[in-house]
Amino acid sequence: MSMPTPADGSAPGYFGVYPALVTDLVDPDSLGRVEVRFPWLGADGDRDVRAWATLCSPYADDQQGLQIVPEVDSQVVVAFEAGNLRRPYVIGCAWNGVRSQPEAPTDANDLRVLKTRSGSSLEFDDGAAGAKITVVTSNGNKVVLDDGSGGSAEVRTASGHHVTMDQSQLTVSHALGCSVTLTATAVQVNGNVQVTVTAPMVSVSAPMTTFSGVLQATTIIATTSVVSPSYSPGVGNIL
Repeated sequence: MSMPTPADGSAPGYFGVYPALVTDLVDPDSLGRVEVRFPWLGADGDRDVRAWATLCSPYADDQQGLQIVPEVDSQVVVAFEAGNLRRPYVIGCAWNGVRSQPEAPTDANDLRVLKTRSGSSLEFDDGAAGAKITVVTSNGNKVVLDDGSGGSAEVRTASGHHVTMDQSQLTVSHALGCSVTLTATAVQVNGNVQVTVTAPMVSVSAPMTTFSGVLQATTIIATTSVVSPSYSPGVGNIL
């Protein structure tokens, strides 16, 4: 339906802000607009007045900016340039009884949340335990940056693998139990399966290297000495 115009040719001014519903997201002129419908405007039985409305953003420039386009059927708030009904601007979105907020509000008001249609979310938590930022994808991958209890960072996959870092250590863990832990005084590798190291040469430099169990090698070359209570010089066996 076209915009209404009084019989005398004058156009009423629409000042203030008004509700509208988004009906189309693809601007035929690529001007950063969305089509909106004004359910409160028009004659009884024909309230399908629509217009292309410029989508406002906190940051918009050439090939850059913050781009978050509302969904079709979302309720938006519009204002009209100089009161001109043909020049609407979307200045914000609004929840209503049909579409609810992603998180229920609380008195503490600690959360700031950006949540998409698929369920992926970016959450800022300013709770008393310490500031925390959480990124979660729709299938369960997660990144957590937590300033509480001295500070930590964590990356988890939906399959159960995870990396954790805090003030004292860094741990990389496989979902089936293998892990590598690094601290200021030790590096610990836990493998519940075979551990294989393949390289042209492996160099280990330490005042003392300890092995438990059986050490098997094709050739052992001792450049200085071999010390063992069970060593037989003529045979070369090490027990």
